[in-house]
Amino acid sequence: MDDFFTVTLIRHLPTKGNVNKRYIGWTDEPIISDLKTVRKIGKATEVFGSDLLRCRQTANIIFGDIPYIESTNLRECSFGSWEEKTYEELKHEAKYQAWLDDYECIAPPGGESLRQLEVRVTSGFCDVITSSNHPIIITHGGPIRALLSKFVNDSKKFWDWDVPHGSMYTLCWKDRQEVLEGKHCTSYSVEHLMEKELL
Repeated sequence: MDDFFTVTLIRHLPTKGNVNKRYIGWTDEPIISDLKTVRKIGKATEVFGSDLLRCRQTANIIFGDIPYIESTNLRECSFGSWEEKTYEELKHEAKYQAWLDDYECIAPPGGESLRQLEVRVTSGFCDVITSSNHPIIITHGGPIRALLSKFVNDSKKFWDWDVPHGSMYTLCWKDRQEVLEGKHCTSYSVEHLMEKELL
């Protein structure tokens, strides 16, 4: 049995839609092309993550040409018909205001609620946990917030977690079984792979 089991969660690098404060869920945007301050990480043999382009591109920049195992379950929340729109464009819609009041249970039209996101992401996360001894997962802000809310023993709620683009959370448990049982991690830390957050 391992002395500890470590999982690394990395948020993808920013896209144009992110910079412009748009809801970019399943919209498949590329990352910004002129990022020059991203710290690279070596020694990984494989990386897991969302199948969306921005995560695959982030993996290539940070880790180089190593196997990338993608999963649709690790995608961002689907914002449905609100994809690529901003708060300013939506703020007068009654359905949008209702969602802001209860995003856990209410879904955007054609999209997902937070509870639906959590179920999907947890399933994808557990698939990764069972197939790797030190999983590195490149995903999105929503999935990372959902996993931190579930596995970190903290009073923070979903939107309380600060997860900038290029941030890297490392969570440690006593062993793999503790993760699969849904237990809180014993410790966690955060690093930033970008020198300056663009958003």
